[in-house]
Amino acid sequence: MGARYIETDDGTRLAVYEEGNAGGPTVILVHGWPDSHVVWDGVVALLANDYRIIRYDNRGAGGSSVPEPVSAYALARLAEDFATIADELCPDSPVHVVGHDWGAATMWEYLSRPEAADRVASYTSISGPDPQHLSRFVRDGLSRPYQPRRFARALSQALHFSYMIGFSVPVLMPAAMRAFLARAINRWFIAPGLPPQHRQRADTYVADATNGLKIYRANFFGALMHAVRDRFVSVPVQLIVNTEDIFVRPYVYDDTSRWVPRLWRRDIRAGHWSPVSHPQVVATAVTELISHLNGSPASPALSGAHVARSHVARSLG
Repeated sequence: MGARYIETDDGTRLAVYEEGNAGGPTVILVHGWPDSHVVWDGVVALLANDYRIIRYDNRGAGGSSVPEPVSAYALARLAEDFATIADELCPDSPVHVVGHDWGAATMWEYLSRPEAADRVASYTSISGPDPQHLSRFVRDGLSRPYQPRRFARALSQALHFSYMIGFSVPVLMPAAMRAFLARAINRWFIAPGLPPQHRQRADTYVADATNGLKIYRANFFGALMHAVRDRFVSVPVQLIVNTEDIFVRPYVYDDTSRWVPRLWRRDIRAGHWSPVSHPQVVATAVTELISHLNGSPASPALSGAHVARSHVARSLG
């Protein structure tokens, strides 16, 4: 599978990979840090017979070019990369999207745009809540010490994201990532317990992890300082919530239906990298949602995953 290259309006070349059933619905896969398009290999193998699959290397990763300015890695810029690829390869029909980690956060950013409702038919989010929703969850919780449960959960999530402070340190952190840290993350966090062949095997992995640190520098502190905005999403959204994710705790998604009226949520016993450790679960969830949106009856699993707004309202009350 060879790459084709699409150039963005700021001159970044994105490596794009297309495969699968050219006559099927289009599914675009968006990866996060420290990955490249190969993080989806297991999922693609299960979807390719029925879907046209498009995946790409984010700027700074894989075969894509590496912009120098930190500002080039802001979420708005990453969302524009997705828009460029979708417009170039799927100009006449909406696409289904699956995002993981920062790729998931990128898609939440894109879905807040007015044009998203016409360009995205469904969105499956894995281990990447909307940064605005997440920020509201933490800020609201920490401001309510008189609600011990909510306060404790907000504090816990803030602590689980404290590593981002270190990842945002220039010079020293990239040097550590290049020297040893990227390999340690690959060994201990990406599908731990599985054979080495299930981990990241891309030749560019260490460089991807190092270059991708600019995503943290471009977005983390800004999320802390900027006012939180309500971002409502009209696109059908499916959450795959990894209950053993040590970075994103499951309860941060509990308020999501306040902003997403068409929502499904599947909790699975998996760590952060479920596309690597549980590709069958991811592929099945994506297939069931797309089939239902295309007119098929909802599977029992999808029906059970549906989240009603009233349910969340009761949990908040």
